[in-house]
Amino acid sequence: MSRVSNALPFFALTTAGLEAISAQELARLPHITSQTLSYRRLSGTCQGDLASLCTLRTIDDVFLELATWREIGRPRSSLEWLRHLAFALDLHEAVAHLARLRAIRRFPQFSLSVSFVGKRNYTSEEIKEVLAKVLEYTHRGWLYQRDDRQADLNVRVFLEQDVATVGVRISKTPLHDRFYQQVHLPGALKPSVAAALVMLAQITSTTTVLDPCCGSGTILIEAALQGACACGGDSNPTAVAAAQTNVTAAGVAVPIFHWDATSLPQACASIDRVITNLPWGRQVSVETALPVLYRRLCTQMRRVLAPAGRLVVLTHDPALLDPLDVSCVEQIEISLFGQRPTILVFSPTSGKNVKGDQ
Repeated sequence: MSRVSNALPFFALTTAGLEAISAQELARLPHITSQTLSYRRLSGTCQGDLASLCTLRTIDDVFLELATWREIGRPRSSLEWLRHLAFALDLHEAVAHLARLRAIRRFPQFSLSVSFVGKRNYTSEEIKEVLAKVLEYTHRGWLYQRDDRQADLNVRVFLEQDVATVGVRISKTPLHDRFYQQVHLPGALKPSVAAALVMLAQITSTTTVLDPCCGSGTILIEAALQGACACGGDSNPTAVAAAQTNVTAAGVAVPIFHWDATSLPQACASIDRVITNLPWGRQVSVETALPVLYRRLCTQMRRVLAPAGRLVVLTHDPALLDPLDVSCVEQIEISLFGQRPTILVFSPTSGKNVKGDQ
Protein backbone atom coordinates (compact mmCIF):
# COMPACT_ATOMS: atom_id res chain seq x y z
CA MET A 1 0.00 0.00 0.00
CA SER A 2 1.62 3.20 -1.18
CA ARG A 3 1.65 6.32 0.97
CA VAL A 4 2.51 9.89 0.00
CA SER A 5 2.57 12.62 2.68
CA ASN A 6 0.51 10.42 5.04
CA ALA A 7 -2.23 10.16 2.42
CA LEU A 8 -3.91 6.76 2.41
CA PRO A 9 -5.36 5.57 -0.90
CA PHE A 10 -8.91 4.19 -0.80
CA PHE A 11 -11.67 3.14 -3.14
CA ALA A 12 -15.40 3.03 -2.57
CA LEU A 13 -18.05 0.94 -4.31
CA THR A 14 -21.53 2.26 -5.04
CA THR A 15 -24.62 1.28 -7.02
CA ALA A 16 -24.22 1.54 -10.80
CA GLY A 17 -25.70 4.86 -11.84
CA LEU A 18 -25.10 6.57 -8.50
CA GLU A 19 -21.39 7.28 -8.99
CA ALA A 20 -21.86 11.05 -9.36
CA ILE A 21 -24.22 11.23 -6.35
CA SER A 22 -21.75 9.31 -4.18
CA ALA A 23 -18.93 11.54 -5.40
CA GLN A 24 -20.86 14.60 -4.20
CA GLU A 25 -21.28 13.04 -0.77
CA LEU A 26 -17.62 12.06 -0.64
CA ALA A 27 -16.54 15.58 -1.58
CA ARG A 28 -18.20 16.90 1.58
CA LEU A 29 -15.73 15.06 3.78
CA PRO A 30 -12.60 16.91 4.90
CA HIS A 31 -9.13 15.73 3.90
CA ILE A 32 -10.36 13.80 0.84
CA THR A 33 -8.50 14.46 -2.40
CA SER A 34 -7.84 13.12 -5.89
CA GLN A 35 -11.27 11.66 -6.59
CA THR A 36 -11.67 9.59 -9.75
CA LEU A 37 -14.83 7.88 -10.97
CA SER A 38 -15.37 4.69 -12.94
CA TYR A 39 -18.06 2.04 -13.15
CA ARG A 40 -19.42 1.56 -9.60
CA ARG A 41 -16.12 2.78 -8.13
CA LEU A 42 -14.72 6.00 -6.69
CA SER A 43 -11.11 6.35 -5.61
CA GLY A 44 -9.03 8.96 -3.86
CA THR A 45 -6.78 9.61 -0.90
CA CYS A 46 -7.57 10.35 2.74
CA GLN A 47 -5.24 12.52 4.81
CA GLY A 48 -7.48 12.59 7.86
CA ASP A 49 -9.40 10.15 10.03
CA LEU A 50 -10.40 6.99 8.18
CA ALA A 51 -13.49 6.79 10.40
CA SER A 52 -15.05 9.62 8.38
CA LEU A 53 -15.23 7.30 5.36
CA CYS A 54 -17.44 4.97 7.38
CA THR A 55 -20.07 7.71 7.74
CA LEU A 56 -20.90 7.71 4.02
CA ARG A 57 -24.56 6.85 3.39
CA THR A 58 -24.77 6.41 -0.40
CA ILE A 59 -21.68 4.17 -0.56
CA ASP A 60 -22.04 0.37 -0.45
CA ASP A 61 -18.54 -0.32 0.85
CA VAL A 62 -15.17 1.40 1.26
CA PHE A 63 -11.66 -0.07 1.25
CA LEU A 64 -8.06 0.87 1.83
CA GLU A 65 -6.39 0.31 -1.52
CA LEU A 66 -3.60 -2.26 -1.36
CA ALA A 67 -2.57 -2.80 -4.96
CA THR A 68 -3.46 -2.46 -8.63
CA TRP A 69 -2.88 -5.58 -10.71
CA ARG A 70 -2.72 -5.38 -14.48
CA GLU A 71 -2.81 -7.73 -17.45
CA ILE A 72 -5.52 -9.92 -15.93
CA GLY A 73 -6.79 -11.67 -19.03
CA ARG A 74 -9.76 -13.94 -19.68
CA PRO A 75 -7.92 -17.29 -20.12
CA ARG A 76 -7.57 -19.70 -17.22
CA SER A 77 -3.85 -19.07 -17.24
CA SER A 78 -4.67 -15.75 -15.55
CA LEU A 79 -5.28 -17.67 -12.33
CA GLU A 80 -1.57 -18.45 -12.16
CA TRP A 81 -0.77 -14.80 -12.83
CA LEU A 82 -3.09 -13.78 -10.00
CA ARG A 83 -1.36 -16.29 -7.76
CA HIS A 84 1.99 -14.73 -8.63
CA LEU A 85 0.73 -11.20 -7.93
CA ALA A 86 -0.81 -12.22 -4.61
CA PHE A 87 2.59 -13.20 -3.20
CA ALA A 88 3.54 -9.50 -3.19
CA LEU A 89 0.41 -8.51 -1.26
CA ASP A 90 1.12 -7.42 2.33
CA LEU A 91 -1.87 -6.62 4.52
CA HIS A 92 0.04 -5.82 7.72
CA GLU A 93 0.35 -2.05 7.19
CA ALA A 94 -3.32 -1.73 6.28
CA VAL A 95 -4.34 -3.73 9.34
CA ALA A 96 -2.26 -1.42 11.53
CA HIS A 97 -4.32 1.52 10.28
CA LEU A 98 -7.60 -0.33 10.75
CA ALA A 99 -6.63 -1.36 14.29
CA ARG A 100 -6.87 2.33 15.25
CA LEU A 101 -10.57 2.19 14.36
CA ARG A 102 -11.63 -1.21 15.71
CA ALA A 103 -10.31 -4.27 17.48
CA ILE A 104 -8.56 -6.80 15.24
CA ARG A 105 -7.05 -10.03 16.49
CA ARG A 106 -3.32 -10.59 16.20
CA PHE A 107 -3.97 -13.51 13.87
CA PRO A 108 -7.16 -12.46 12.12
CA GLN A 109 -9.54 -14.40 9.97
CA PHE A 110 -10.11 -12.89 6.53
CA SER A 111 -12.81 -13.27 3.92
CA LEU A 112 -12.54 -12.60 0.18
CA SER A 113 -14.92 -10.81 -2.18
CA VAL A 114 -14.34 -10.91 -5.92
CA SER A 115 -16.37 -9.25 -8.67
CA PHE A 116 -15.80 -8.69 -12.36
CA VAL A 117 -17.71 -7.50 -15.42
CA GLY A 118 -18.04 -9.75 -18.47
CA LYS A 119 -17.22 -13.38 -19.13
CA ARG A 120 -14.00 -15.12 -18.14
CA ASN A 121 -12.77 -18.69 -18.32
CA TYR A 122 -12.61 -18.89 -14.55
CA THR A 123 -14.98 -18.00 -11.73
CA SER A 124 -14.83 -15.64 -8.78
CA GLU A 125 -14.75 -18.71 -6.50
CA GLU A 126 -11.63 -19.96 -8.25
CA ILE A 127 -9.97 -16.59 -7.74
CA LYS A 128 -10.87 -16.73 -4.05
CA GLU A 129 -9.37 -20.22 -3.72
CA VAL A 130 -6.09 -19.11 -5.29
CA LEU A 131 -5.80 -15.94 -3.19
CA ALA A 132 -6.83 -17.63 0.06
CA LYS A 133 -4.03 -20.19 -0.20
CA VAL A 134 -1.42 -17.54 -0.95
CA LEU A 135 -2.51 -15.18 1.84
CA GLU A 136 -2.59 -17.96 4.40
CA TYR A 137 0.96 -18.86 3.36
CA THR A 138 2.35 -15.29 3.35
CA HIS A 139 0.50 -14.22 6.52
CA ARG A 140 1.38 -16.93 9.02
CA GLY A 141 -1.37 -17.64 11.53
CA TRP A 142 -4.06 -15.95 9.45
CA LEU A 143 -7.05 -18.09 8.42
CA TYR A 144 -9.40 -17.84 5.47
CA GLN A 145 -13.05 -17.50 6.54
CA ARG A 146 -15.70 -18.12 3.87
CA ASP A 147 -18.41 -16.41 5.90
CA ASP A 148 -17.77 -12.69 5.69
CA ARG A 149 -19.90 -12.09 8.78
CA GLN A 150 -17.47 -14.14 10.88
CA ALA A 151 -14.28 -12.65 9.45
CA ASP A 152 -12.18 -9.90 11.02
CA LEU A 153 -11.15 -8.54 7.63
CA ASN A 154 -12.51 -8.54 4.11
CA VAL A 155 -10.14 -8.45 1.15
CA ARG A 156 -11.84 -7.18 -2.00
CA VAL A 157 -10.77 -7.73 -5.61
CA PHE A 158 -12.64 -5.51 -8.09
CA LEU A 159 -11.72 -6.64 -11.60
CA GLU A 160 -12.61 -4.39 -14.53
CA GLN A 161 -11.36 -5.39 -18.00
CA ASP A 162 -7.73 -6.38 -17.42
CA VAL A 163 -7.13 -4.34 -14.24
CA ALA A 164 -7.81 -5.54 -10.69
CA THR A 165 -8.05 -3.13 -7.77
CA VAL A 166 -7.33 -4.83 -4.45
CA GLY A 167 -8.29 -3.48 -1.05
CA VAL A 168 -9.22 -4.31 2.52
CA ARG A 169 -12.54 -3.13 3.94
CA ILE A 170 -12.22 -0.27 6.41
CA SER A 171 -15.32 -1.10 8.46
CA LYS A 172 -16.15 -4.47 9.96
CA THR A 173 -19.23 -4.90 7.76
CA PRO A 174 -20.32 -3.36 4.43
CA LEU A 175 -21.61 0.19 4.74
CA HIS A 176 -24.91 -0.75 3.10
CA ASP A 177 -25.62 -3.11 6.03
CA ARG A 178 -27.48 -0.85 8.43
CA PHE A 179 -27.86 -1.70 12.11
CA TYR A 180 -31.55 -0.86 12.03
CA GLN A 181 -32.48 -3.51 9.46
CA GLN A 182 -34.16 -5.93 11.82
CA VAL A 183 -36.90 -7.01 9.41
CA HIS A 184 -36.34 -7.56 5.69
CA LEU A 185 -39.16 -7.77 3.14
CA PRO A 186 -39.19 -8.74 -0.55
CA GLY A 187 -38.49 -5.68 -2.66
CA ALA A 188 -36.97 -3.75 0.26
CA LEU A 189 -34.81 -0.89 -0.92
CA LYS A 190 -31.07 -1.02 -0.36
CA PRO A 191 -30.25 1.61 2.30
CA SER A 192 -27.50 3.22 0.25
CA VAL A 193 -29.97 3.79 -2.61
CA ALA A 194 -32.54 5.15 -0.15
CA ALA A 195 -29.88 7.57 1.12
CA ALA A 196 -29.22 8.69 -2.46
CA LEU A 197 -32.94 9.43 -2.94
CA VAL A 198 -32.89 11.49 0.24
CA MET A 199 -29.79 13.33 -0.94
CA LEU A 200 -31.47 14.15 -4.26
CA ALA A 201 -34.44 15.52 -2.33
CA GLN A 202 -32.16 18.19 -0.81
CA ILE A 203 -33.55 18.02 2.72
CA THR A 204 -32.69 20.17 5.74
CA SER A 205 -33.37 19.83 9.47
CA THR A 206 -36.72 21.61 9.01
CA THR A 207 -37.88 19.54 6.02
CA THR A 208 -41.02 17.43 6.24
CA VAL A 209 -40.73 14.13 4.34
CA LEU A 210 -43.45 11.69 3.32
CA ASP A 211 -43.12 8.17 1.90
CA PRO A 212 -46.63 7.01 0.95
CA CYS A 213 -45.45 3.48 0.02
CA CYS A 214 -42.87 3.01 2.76
CA GLY A 215 -42.41 -0.78 2.78
CA SER A 216 -40.00 -1.63 5.59
CA GLY A 217 -39.27 2.05 6.21
CA THR A 218 -35.77 2.46 4.78
CA ILE A 219 -36.33 5.82 3.05
CA LEU A 220 -38.02 7.30 6.10
CA ILE A 221 -35.25 6.14 8.42
CA GLU A 222 -32.51 7.52 6.17
CA ALA A 223 -34.36 10.85 5.98
CA ALA A 224 -34.87 10.98 9.75
CA LEU A 225 -31.22 10.16 10.41
CA GLN A 226 -30.36 13.21 8.31
CA GLY A 227 -32.60 15.38 10.46
CA ALA A 228 -35.87 15.49 8.53
CA CYS A 229 -39.31 15.25 10.13
CA ALA A 230 -40.52 12.10 8.39
CA CYS A 231 -43.68 10.03 8.31
CA GLY A 232 -45.14 7.40 6.03
CA GLY A 233 -47.29 4.37 5.61
CA ASP A 234 -48.16 1.34 3.54
CA SER A 235 -51.24 -0.61 2.50
CA ASN A 236 -49.63 -3.88 3.61
CA PRO A 237 -49.98 -4.54 7.37
CA THR A 238 -46.85 -6.73 7.29
CA ALA A 239 -44.86 -3.85 5.82
CA VAL A 240 -46.23 -1.46 8.43
CA ALA A 241 -45.15 -3.79 11.25
CA ALA A 242 -41.70 -4.22 9.66
CA ALA A 243 -41.26 -0.48 9.27
CA GLN A 244 -42.26 0.14 12.88
CA THR A 245 -39.74 -2.43 14.08
CA ASN A 246 -36.95 -0.94 11.97
CA VAL A 247 -37.80 2.61 13.01
CA THR A 248 -37.58 1.59 16.67
CA ALA A 249 -34.21 -0.09 16.05
CA ALA A 250 -32.94 3.09 14.35
CA GLY A 251 -33.91 5.19 17.36
CA VAL A 252 -35.77 7.80 15.32
CA ALA A 253 -39.27 9.22 15.79
CA VAL A 254 -41.10 8.34 12.57
CA PRO A 255 -44.86 7.68 12.63
CA ILE A 256 -45.87 4.73 10.43
CA PHE A 257 -49.49 4.29 9.34
CA HIS A 258 -51.58 1.61 7.69
CA TRP A 259 -53.27 3.44 4.83
CA ASP A 260 -54.32 3.58 1.20
CA ALA A 261 -51.69 5.71 -0.57
CA THR A 262 -54.26 6.70 -3.20
CA SER A 263 -56.22 8.52 -0.50
CA LEU A 264 -53.66 10.15 1.79
CA PRO A 265 -54.80 11.87 5.02
CA GLN A 266 -52.30 14.74 4.75
CA ALA A 267 -53.58 18.22 4.00
CA CYS A 268 -53.01 19.83 0.63
CA ALA A 269 -49.58 21.45 0.11
CA SER A 270 -48.41 20.31 3.57
CA ILE A 271 -45.31 18.22 2.72
CA ASP A 272 -41.91 19.59 1.65
CA ARG A 273 -40.56 16.38 0.14
CA VAL A 274 -42.25 13.22 -1.09
CA ILE A 275 -39.71 10.40 -1.52
CA THR A 276 -40.82 6.90 -2.46
CA ASN A 277 -39.96 3.60 -4.11
CA LEU A 278 -43.12 2.90 -6.10
CA PRO A 279 -44.47 -0.65 -6.47
CA TRP A 280 -43.14 -2.31 -9.62
CA GLY A 281 -45.45 -5.30 -9.58
CA ARG A 282 -42.44 -7.66 -9.53
CA GLN A 283 -41.15 -8.54 -6.07
CA VAL A 284 -44.21 -6.93 -4.50
CA SER A 285 -47.54 -7.71 -6.15
CA VAL A 286 -50.17 -5.02 -6.73
CA GLU A 287 -53.89 -5.55 -7.15
CA THR A 288 -54.50 -2.52 -9.38
CA ALA A 289 -53.06 -2.15 -12.89
CA LEU A 290 -49.87 -0.09 -12.67
CA PRO A 291 -51.03 2.73 -15.02
CA VAL A 292 -54.16 3.22 -12.92
CA LEU A 293 -52.27 2.92 -9.61
CA TYR A 294 -49.55 5.33 -10.69
CA ARG A 295 -52.10 7.89 -11.87
CA ARG A 296 -53.87 7.79 -8.51
CA LEU A 297 -50.61 7.93 -6.56
CA CYS A 298 -49.32 10.87 -8.61
CA THR A 299 -52.55 12.78 -7.95
CA GLN A 300 -52.15 12.31 -4.20
CA MET A 301 -48.42 13.01 -4.09
CA ARG A 302 -48.90 16.21 -6.05
CA ARG A 303 -51.84 17.26 -3.86
CA VAL A 304 -49.85 17.07 -0.60
CA LEU A 305 -46.64 18.54 -2.06
CA ALA A 306 -45.82 22.10 -0.95
CA PRO A 307 -45.52 24.79 -3.66
CA ALA A 308 -41.71 24.76 -3.45
CA GLY A 309 -41.59 21.03 -2.76
CA ARG A 310 -39.65 18.26 -4.40
CA LEU A 311 -40.81 14.78 -5.43
CA VAL A 312 -38.25 11.96 -5.73
CA VAL A 313 -39.44 8.64 -7.10
CA LEU A 314 -37.78 5.31 -7.91
CA THR A 315 -39.69 3.26 -10.48
CA HIS A 316 -39.28 0.64 -13.17
CA ASP A 317 -41.84 2.39 -15.37
CA PRO A 318 -40.97 6.11 -15.57
CA ALA A 319 -43.27 6.71 -18.54
CA LEU A 320 -46.26 5.94 -16.29
CA LEU A 321 -45.55 8.91 -14.05
CA ASP A 322 -47.59 12.06 -14.57
CA PRO A 323 -47.35 14.26 -11.49
CA LEU A 324 -49.51 16.95 -13.10
CA ASP A 325 -47.93 20.42 -13.21
CA VAL A 326 -44.43 19.58 -11.91
CA SER A 327 -41.49 18.93 -14.21
CA CYS A 328 -38.78 16.29 -14.17
CA VAL A 329 -35.51 18.07 -13.37
CA GLU A 330 -33.31 14.99 -13.03
CA GLN A 331 -33.49 11.41 -14.26
CA ILE A 332 -30.98 8.68 -13.34
CA GLU A 333 -31.07 5.03 -14.40
CA ILE A 334 -29.48 2.67 -11.89
CA SER A 335 -28.83 -1.06 -11.60
CA LEU A 336 -30.64 -2.79 -8.76
CA PHE A 337 -31.24 -6.50 -8.16
CA GLY A 338 -30.82 -7.31 -11.85
CA GLN A 339 -33.28 -4.58 -12.89
CA ARG A 340 -32.73 -1.12 -14.38
CA PRO A 341 -35.10 1.18 -12.48
CA THR A 342 -35.04 4.96 -12.81
CA ILE A 343 -34.83 7.72 -10.22
CA LEU A 344 -36.87 10.76 -11.17
CA VAL A 345 -36.76 14.12 -9.41
CA PHE A 346 -39.72 16.44 -9.92
CA SER A 347 -39.97 20.10 -9.02
CA PRO A 348 -42.41 22.94 -9.77
CA THR A 349 -39.55 24.66 -11.61
CA SER A 350 -39.17 24.11 -15.35
CA GLY A 351 -37.35 20.94 -16.37
CA LYS A 352 -37.24 18.14 -18.88
CA ASN A 353 -39.84 15.59 -19.85
CA VAL A 354 -39.78 12.02 -18.65
CA LYS A 355 -38.42 9.52 -21.18
CA GLY A 356 -41.23 7.86 -23.04
CA ASP A 357 -43.65 10.72 -22.30
CA GLN A 358 -44.24 12.44 -25.61
